[in-house]
Amino acid sequence: MSHHKQLDRLWREVWEPPDRRAPWMWAEEHIASIPYSPLPGKFRSDNSPWLREPLEALADPAIHLISIIAAIQCGKTSVGELGLCYIIPNLPGPTLWLDQTDEDAKDQSESRLQKVFDECAPVRALYPRNRHKKKNSTIHFRNGMTLWVLGAHNKTNLQRRSIRWLIGDETWRWPPGHMAEAEARVTAFGWLGKCVFMSQAGEEGDDTQRKFETTDQREWTFACPTCSLRQPFAWENIEWSKSARDENDNWDYQAVRQSTVLLCSGCSRPFEDTERQRRELNASGKYVAANPKASDENAGFHWNSLCSQSWGVLAELYLRAKATARQGDFSSLKQFYQNRLAIPWREMADDYKLEIERTGYCKGEVWEDEAIMNKAGKIVPGAPDQAQAAAFLRILTIDVQMDHLFAVVRSWSATGSSRLMWNEKILTFQDIASLQERFAIHPNLVFLDAGHNAYEVYRHCADHGWTALIGDKRSTFSHKLAGNRAIHRFYSPRRRVVLSADKKASVFYWSNLNVKDILSRLRRNQNPEKGPTWEVPDDIDDDYLSQMESEHRVNLNGTWRWKQIGQRPNHYWDCECMQVVAAVMLKIIGREFTPPGEAQVDSEPEA
Repeated sequence: MSHHKQLDRLWREVWEPPDRRAPWMWAEEHIASIPYSPLPGKFRSDNSPWLREPLEALADPAIHLISIIAAIQCGKTSVGELGLCYIIPNLPGPTLWLDQTDEDAKDQSESRLQKVFDECAPVRALYPRNRHKKKNSTIHFRNGMTLWVLGAHNKTNLQRRSIRWLIGDETWRWPPGHMAEAEARVTAFGWLGKCVFMSQAGEEGDDTQRKFETTDQREWTFACPTCSLRQPFAWENIEWSKSARDENDNWDYQAVRQSTVLLCSGCSRPFEDTERQRRELNASGKYVAANPKASDENAGFHWNSLCSQSWGVLAELYLRAKATARQGDFSSLKQFYQNRLAIPWREMADDYKLEIERTGYCKGEVWEDEAIMNKAGKIVPGAPDQAQAAAFLRILTIDVQMDHLFAVVRSWSATGSSRLMWNEKILTFQDIASLQERFAIHPNLVFLDAGHNAYEVYRHCADHGWTALIGDKRSTFSHKLAGNRAIHRFYSPRRRVVLSADKKASVFYWSNLNVKDILSRLRRNQNPEKGPTWEVPDDIDDDYLSQMESEHRVNLNGTWRWKQIGQRPNHYWDCECMQVVAAVMLKIIGREFTPPGEAQVDSEPEA
């Protein structure tokens, strides 16, 4: 090239006005392809219109912080990558890109950043002539800009430089405090300094979530073409057929995928699960700020997988994750919320909620299948002419707290099926006696939890002939039988608590693990052909239902335990556990077993 041409080129580069178009418009012209994208050809923002506004915010001098929490495989990292392509030729300045570790940063530089730079002519033209100035971790561009690609775990990487542009990827994986440490690096550039944080969701209350909460929290929304209501792509509006099950009553995932729709939250119009439908909804898309009173300098953007991925596939992922969570492994469920819905992880009540069908009766109604206990103490199917001469097989269980009590009355059949007759929060022990009288319950079928206020429980049990129960971590309890044989049960032998010379209370311990396992299995069956059913009335209250989703089975250091979910009240759950204990003691449900090598021996019930 002649000196005149070189001078002319330099003159044009110096005096050419900067391109002030929106970065996404600039990217559509200058980025020939995104090598790692599943969509071939030039970048087109129509494929992911939710990226436009975050890219515009990147070039807005009034915005100094951009916080993005978004689903995986939906373009959140592309905001940083496309934005960086725009920054290098148009708004150059010292830039630090941070991944989790130095190794992650090296992979990001090699497999993504440098590949997209190669497809962007304005950036490629600024590559350094000296190849030694172009490394994985550091690139010195010909216009004077330096780009560092480093790991956030190494605190040294956060402390040595003054930078204009900070771009942080997957901040949910960074050590606590490192976001603030990195953000301080832009201070020297004053109003020119800008931070861009991009991440899937992490844990509730972590640094990523707290940073996002300082922004205006813009949510990607669409307008319903029928009622014009603008609304986010909300998971609670995803529905699939509840009858999409196979002959074993397990989910038929193909049927789930085929039946899944997105409902408008205003007019309930169902939107089909098709790519064309998602494109039509996204064509009306725009961001709506959920926190408009935030500082104008802080912009936040949130979108989830519903705007770009099959709703039926997501429904299947959710149901599979929910199934494994019920078995104690909720890692898949956690990933679903963090990765797909971009919601910080916390245990959601609905994830543990059983889809219980109402059984067509109301609280307090008499059940025709209810068994009775005859005068000989045997449990037999009930009949109208026997009702006056025998005790109904109704069990009253009480969870005792310091200043109030929770009561459950459940009616049982001779085959182990049961119906909830009544549940109520009561205040005094006298209220227990009133419920017992109201529902004609035999004193031997009234059971109280003695975990709290034990002395008062024992005293009232002794006065009324009730029975005290205490949950225990042991899995079984040994019972001695005739002939020096032993049998193992899920409840202990009777223990007598002496209160005075003429007052004694009966106490039984029961296995937390095994009894709750039985309850969990019983609650899942509402088909009489598959064994005992567990029924709830049509007018059951939400408090009962929510408390029945208060515990889950987890593996703690190799040992399975039932654990309370957060701080959820679990009083009705405890009442129903005691119903199971009583039914097992009466031999309505469950079975007895002997230690290995010993024959099973029948014995009389101890309750």
